[in-house]
Parts: sequence; structure tokens; C-alpha cells
Amino acid sequence: MHVRKSIRLLAVCFLPVLPLVLGGCWSQINLDQLTVVSAIGLDAAEDDRVEVTVQLVNPTLPVAAGGGQQRKPFAIYSSKGLTIEDALKQIKQQAKKSVFLPQTRVVLIGEAMARRGLDGIMDFFWREPTHNMNSWVLISKTPARKALESSFELEAVPADEWKEYLNSKERRPSIEADMLYQFLPRLQQDGFHASAAGMFPVSGARGKQIMKIGNTAVFKREKMVGWLTLEESQTTNWLTRDSRKGSMRVDLPEQGEINFDLRNIRVRIDPAFRQDRASMKIRVQGDAEIVTTTALLNVADPKTVAMLEQRLNERIRASIEETIAKVCGTYKTDVFGFGESIHRKFPQKWKSLKKQWDEEVDKLDAQVSVSMNVFKSGMLRDGI
Repeated sequence: MHVRKSIRLLAVCFLPVLPLVLGGCWSQINLDQLTVVSAIGLDAAEDDRVEVTVQLVNPTLPVAAGGGQQRKPFAIYSSKGLTIEDALKQIKQQAKKSVFLPQTRVVLIGEAMARRGLDGIMDFFWREPTHNMNSWVLISKTPARKALESSFELEAVPADEWKEYLNSKERRPSIEADMLYQFLPRLQQDGFHASAAGMFPVSGARGKQIMKIGNTAVFKREKMVGWLTLEESQTTNWLTRDSRKGSMRVDLPEQGEINFDLRNIRVRIDPAFRQDRASMKIRVQGDAEIVTTTALLNVADPKTVAMLEQRLNERIRASIEETIAKVCGTYKTDVFGFGESIHRKFPQKWKSLKKQWDEEVDKLDAQVSVSMNVFKSGMLRDGI
């Protein structure tokens, strides 16, 4: 009996405390107060400010009635601030909702913003714990706001289509693309600078504008310094080992041209020093298949195959040498990770070299050798 009385007394004392314990999370946000961010755009604004544009997903897709136009499944909000955080606070007031960042597909940076420099601006993504570090980074040749506002894609939300394309095998090997977790460290990294896929508008059906992903934006530290073509982007993918496939066209004087499909590409990079000058020995091997040709060739003849392999090797070697000369010589940057290769093999030399690597990279000597094997020509047995 004494035990029961004690339990009842304890229960009576504890009852007033229950509402405080069961009150719920003080910081919870209801779902109807959230809106999902599919893309973030960054543009240069006056007075060193940044213009932030967000593509917000509209979860309600009302069906058009009576011939009326259906609303877009996304909304665009934009604001300016000294930092991304400042601009987002104003966007939250405009949208009257809290923005949900973990589902962000793309971070789209306008070329003017990239060339002005991202130092201090991208710090937001390091500090914001809820942002998706697997977002793809794209550099827009037009203002990011314009690209997000006016693009039309097959997917209802444009950022979804951009993400799916960048995730797919189709974008390789000619598209050099990095996610945010790869892009951010390289803005300050010694021996391996940042690069990002480019985006520019093209005319679609009925005059609508769609965004094409292609070419590569090259950075030196936090500033963009130039563009690479699709072929140069392909070469960059090989040298960074992001892709083992590709394509190449070879012109045969007075005969025509041949298009090769390249696969199983293997690249070995061996750094060395000659009289305290850094050099890279680059060896490329792989297989090649003839896809199309306008030349009359007998591929059953070993001499013809040897000639094709020689021409293809020369063509690939020239492409690699020209890309390295453009990146290291003209732009004076290193998006191939040559500095990191030196760091791994010669850690002591790298300690003194890394401080002036940005100034020394244009003096880099690259020795390139290519050995491709033309192994078949489709279903044809004799000539093409």
C-alpha cells in the first residue's frame, strides 16, 4: 500500500511537467512553409555585390481549364546582397517561405561573376550545413538569371534535366563537369585548379530557348580565365582520367576524312625534372574503331591499318600538345593536376615549387607519345 501511494504521488507531481516535455521541436518547420530549391544562380552586381537567383519547385501543378495556360512548375526569385546569405534572406521574404537547399541540383554561375572572382562568395556553400555538395557547377555564358528564367527543356523543371544529363554517360567524354565538393577546394588548391562545364543558349522549337551544355570554363585560383572547346575538353578529361572514351576526326589529304570512335584510353603521366625544370612524360594508349569515312580504304591491308594508326596517333598527340599549351601557356593555370603529380612523386621538391607553381606552369615541358590500335571497321571485311 505504501508503494502504491508513492507511485500516485509521483504521478501527480509529474503531470504538470508533461506539457513542457511533449511540446514538440521548437525549431520545426511545417512542410507547407518550405519550398525546394532546384537551382541557384550567381551573377555579378554593382558595388561588388552578388545577384542570387533561385529556381523554386512548385509542387502544385494545376491543370489548365477552359483553354487557359498552365502555370510553370517552377518559380524564379532574385535579389542582390553583399553575400549569398544576404540575398537569400530577401528571397525568403519575397517567397514567404523557407528555402530547402538539400535538393539543389545545379549551381549556375554567370561568366561575368566567374571572371570577377569567386573569392569570398563561395564561402556560403562551405558554411551552409544543409546545402547539397553534390550539386553540379555550371558556368553560363549569359547571366545566370536570364538562363534560369527563359530556358525550356523536356523536363518540367530545367535543373532536373541538366542534372540528369550531367549524371549520364552521354555527356562524357567531351564535357568536363565537376560537382560542388570537387569544385570548391580547387579554387584555392596548389597544383590542381578548378574547371567547370559551360552552358549557353541555343534556339529550340517555336523560337523557344534551350540551354546547351558544352565547352569548359578554366579557372586560375578563384577567377575564370578562359574557355576550352569540346575537343580540348575531351583531352582534359583524358589527362585527368575522368573518361576513357572519345572520338576523333582525321583528315587524309586528297582522300577524305575518317571519324574514329575511341575507347579503353589509358593515360600515364610521369613527372620528371631536367635542370630544375619540371617536365611531364605523357603516354596514351587505347583502341579505335572506324565509324564513318569518305575515303576509299582497304582495311584488310596491314599497311593501310598501320597508316591509319600513324595518322590517328599524330592527330591525338597534336590535340594533347595544343590543349596543354593553351591551358598552361596561354591561361597559365593547371586544370590537369600536373602539380599534384609532382607532389606525389617529388614531395620535397614540391614544397619549394608550389609557392611559384602558378608562375612556373607555363614553362612546363610535356613529352607526349600516343599508341592507338585500330582494331575493326564494323561489319565490313575488306574495304570501305
